[in-house]
Amino acid sequence: MRLLFLSNLYPPFDIGGYEQWCQEMAVCLRQRGHTVHVLTSRYGVHGVPPVEPDVTRALYLQADVYHYQPWRFFFRHRFEEMSNRRALHAAIDHSQPDLLLVWGMWNLSLDLPFWAEQWLPGKVAYYIASYWPVDVDIHTEYWKLPANRTVTELLKRPFRALALGMLRREGYPPPLRFEHVMCCSQYVRDAIAQAGSALSNAGVLFGGIDVQPFQQHAHAIQTVENQPLRLLYFGSLVPHKGVHTAIEALGLLKTRGLVERIDLTVLGAGAPEYEQRLRHMVSEFKIDEHVHFVGKVPRAEVPAWLSRFDVFLFTSIWQEPMARSVMEAMAAGLLVIGSEVGGQVEMLFDGQNGLTFRPADAAGLADCIARVIQEPALRQKLAQAGRQTVLERFTLERMANDLERWLLGINMLRSSC
Repeated sequence: MRLLFLSNLYPPFDIGGYEQWCQEMAVCLRQRGHTVHVLTSRYGVHGVPPVEPDVTRALYLQADVYHYQPWRFFFRHRFEEMSNRRALHAAIDHSQPDLLLVWGMWNLSLDLPFWAEQWLPGKVAYYIASYWPVDVDIHTEYWKLPANRTVTELLKRPFRALALGMLRREGYPPPLRFEHVMCCSQYVRDAIAQAGSALSNAGVLFGGIDVQPFQQHAHAIQTVENQPLRLLYFGSLVPHKGVHTAIEALGLLKTRGLVERIDLTVLGAGAPEYEQRLRHMVSEFKIDEHVHFVGKVPRAEVPAWLSRFDVFLFTSIWQEPMARSVMEAMAAGLLVIGSEVGGQVEMLFDGQNGLTFRPADAAGLADCIARVIQEPALRQKLAQAGRQTVLERFTLERMANDLERWLLGINMLRSSC
């Protein structure tokens, strides 16, 4: 098959697991003999886009990844929309795809899949691992949001009416057909359907990881007396990831006299103001000796880093579609203590292959950590069960098999019509 992937972001310029899956599936399908071209945004590119085989970085995102720029909407919006449309048309002409697979769409104009459906009727499929089909678009969200200050709000009002009027005249967001859809979890499919998007025909296709690097570095799961329990958080440092819940939990454990038996390492980077907040909390709780901020490390180094720890803390407070970090930690032999959010409840089961707590519940997380300290054999049992869960249900090979089978089925159905 000839495939064209459409994605908002693409490694090495990515911010999460959704984009990493896009690259991994493109590589896997090429290895199986398919021709795969990727059309993605200019995010991370400074100056002339790099020359990459089968990857075109030409699309404009609707806004900066971290900050909305109102002036850009009035001075650049129409130009960028037309440029994106031309880039999509050129990619279709160049790749002549049997199917176009829409991947991540956050911060990318929905006009792109709309025109893809017009130009390639019946040949557009969607793999959805976020809530973008029912999210409010970035432009509408910004202009409807009241300003924090009265004076700023007064200045914003006339521009709000102008911006929202422009979007209405453009018919944005456009209606999408969603003829062929797979979601990364049952939770995502149900949440999108309940929010009013017509995805009644959507299936579920779990994500997966390459377990080999994590098994290669996995440490022997054993209890070492007089050694602190080595806790790890790795991921983005942004509020919805809930890292502050872990800091609060350590503060509570200090009041119980247990903090001396714990070390927490925070691996990752993100919003500077949020990281500053986390560091301030550590100082307030006086747990500086037990919390270590390492910063972001290259993806290739993550398996080796995981091998140094006993427990992975998954602390998200938003409904994560399906976190690959949980799969990676399990594959590396860590016990996962995770919040009960989104698709994680289809992967992480309390007392069976991990421990769970309610999102933002620092006391519940503290109880889980205390339990692991007091029942060392439990860590070994649950960590082994977690590793087996990944090997049976969440491998990259299984994900590639399922994706290839689904896409071939769509192509065969089209050919028979």
